[in-house]
Amino acid sequence: MAPPGPRLSLKHRVRRLHPLAPAMNHTLARLERATAEDLTRYQERRLRWMVRLVAARSPFYREWFKTSGVDPRDIRTLADLEQLPLLTRRHLVERPDDFRVYPRRVMWPSRSSGTSGAPVTVYRTQGSSIYELAALRRQWRWFGLPSSARRVVLRGSDFASDQGGYPTKLIPGANQLMVSSFQLTPANLDQILDDIRAFEPHAIEGWPSSMNVLAKLLLERSTHLPVRAVITSSEVMTPGQRNLLRSVFDGPIVDHYGQTERVALAGVCEAGSMHIFSDYGIVELLPVDGSSNRREIVGTALHNWGFPLLRYRTGDEVVSAPSSACVCGRAFPLLGDIDGRIEDTFSTADGRPLPLPGTAVDDLAGVHEAQIAQLAPGRFEVRVSPGVGFDEKAVSVQIRENVDRLFGEGHELTIRVVDELKRPPSGKLKSAVVESR
Repeated sequence: MAPPGPRLSLKHRVRRLHPLAPAMNHTLARLERATAEDLTRYQERRLRWMVRLVAARSPFYREWFKTSGVDPRDIRTLADLEQLPLLTRRHLVERPDDFRVYPRRVMWPSRSSGTSGAPVTVYRTQGSSIYELAALRRQWRWFGLPSSARRVVLRGSDFASDQGGYPTKLIPGANQLMVSSFQLTPANLDQILDDIRAFEPHAIEGWPSSMNVLAKLLLERSTHLPVRAVITSSEVMTPGQRNLLRSVFDGPIVDHYGQTERVALAGVCEAGSMHIFSDYGIVELLPVDGSSNRREIVGTALHNWGFPLLRYRTGDEVVSAPSSACVCGRAFPLLGDIDGRIEDTFSTADGRPLPLPGTAVDDLAGVHEAQIAQLAPGRFEVRVSPGVGFDEKAVSVQIRENVDRLFGEGHELTIRVVDELKRPPSGKLKSAVVESR
C-alpha cells in the first residue's frame, strides 16, 4: 500500500472542521430543490451584500463608484449588474491587491494562467473554499457518491518530481490516494494498480489527460478498474477520451467547470446536462463578436468575501444551451458546450508523458503572458512577455524550479523574453503547445 503522506494540511483541516460547514450543506440542499424564482431572489440578496462590501472596502470599487457616478444602493437586481464595469485578467495581472478586502494572511492564494497564458494570482477565503467543496459534493451525491468518497486523484503534485520515489501517496483523513501524473509508466503500473485496489476507491478524479494515460496503460493490459464515478475538471475532453475513461473505469463522467478566479461553477447532472450552480455565482452569457451562437462566460462570485470579483470575463466561451428544461427537474440553468482549456500532452526524452504542462507557467509573477512549448521530447522553451514588476532573473529561477518539480530534472530548457507572444489564427493563446509535430 502507498506510504502515508504528511499530516493533513491546514486547508484540509479547515475543510473538515469549519463551523459553518453544516449550515452551508443545509443551504445547498434547500436551494437544490428551489424554483428559478427562489434562486433569483437568493442571488439578488447576496449581490446586494457583495456590492455594499466592495463599495466600502475594495480599493478598486471604492475608486470606481466615486468616479462613475453610480450609487452602490442602485445595484439591487440582476438587471442592475450591467451598470458595473466588466473585469478582465489584465485587471488581476496589473492590480490584484486592489480587489482584496481581507488581509492576505487570512486567505489562500490560487494561481493560474488558464487558457489565456496570462498568469494571475487571486485569493479565496476559508469559507468560500468550504462552500465550493460542499457544492461539488452535492453534485457527487447525484451519482450515488457519499460525501466522504474515497478518491484516487491524478493531478500535478509536488511529490511527482522525485523520479526515484514512490508513485502514490495516501493522504490521511482526506480520503485521497494521490497518483503522480508524471510517474504513469509501464514500470510503475503494477505498484500503482496494487495501491489503488487496496485503497478500494469510490471514484477516480483529476485531469482527463492524466486519467487517459492511466486508462491507456490499463487497456494495454486488458485490465478494467471499476469505480462509481470518474470526476473530471480543468480540461475539455474529446469524445475519444470520454469513451476510453468510461470503458476502462466503468463509471459515469462527473464533469464540472470552474476557474481559478472562482466566479462561476457548473456541473453535469445524472441526466447528462451541464447546469450552472446559481447558488455559487451569477453567470452572464455575453455575445461573442462575429458569432451568432457563441457566448462568453462572465461571472460574479457570491461567496468569496475576501477577494470579490463582480462581472469577471473568464475568456471561456460556450455555444447556446438547449432551451428545454432538464429531465432531472432541477431549476439550475443549462450551460452549453464549453470551449475551455485544451492542451497537448508533452513527453520527456525517454517517452514519459507529461499531462497538462501549462501548469509550469501558472505561478509566474510580473509576467503579462507566458507560454511553454515542446520543441522535441525533453526539450522545452518558455516564452514570457514582461508585465508590471517583471524581474527576469526571478522569473527564470521560478520557471526552472517549476519544470524540475513538475517534469523532473535534466530537461533542456530555454527561456525567451519577448515583447508580445505570437497568437494563432484563432487569436486565443494556449499556455502550452507542442511545436515538433
